[in-house]
Amino acid sequence: MPADIDPPALARLIDFSERPRTNNWSMRAALVRYAQPQPQRVSDLLDLVRRTEWALGKHRALLSRDGERLWAELEQGGPTGPDAQVLGLLRVARELDHLGDVLATWAVDISTTRPDDEVDRVIDDVEQQLDGLGVPHEERGPPPRSRG
Repeated sequence: MPADIDPPALARLIDFSERPRTNNWSMRAALVRYAQPQPQRVSDLLDLVRRTEWALGKHRALLSRDGERLWAELEQGGPTGPDAQVLGLLRVARELDHLGDVLATWAVDISTTRPDDEVDRVIDDVEQQLDGLGVPHEERGPPPRSRG
């Protein structure tokens, strides 16, 4: 959890991909289990996680300085002013955080129904939100050339 961000609930939200959940499963750990038969879904979801984390990282100083205010605005629906982008990113993180809970619960007991529909819904929704917020896609360069 980011130690220099208050309130603690905001710090936990920002740490959505690594924070321990059900039986100490993080979202990323649950995705490893989920990926076994669903590698493309997980690849798509991880791309969105990385985009969100990268975009939130650009607002680290604001989150550290004004975390209490931003958390209150997030809880109330938030303004559309200068902090609209960071609040939009926090809404995205909240949606991914909820999916992390769903995936961790499933990872603990994989005999239950796979959360494919929920994963697909979140992928579609979060991708639209990140695109609307202007968060760029990861640039993937060519694979490294071998030395030879």
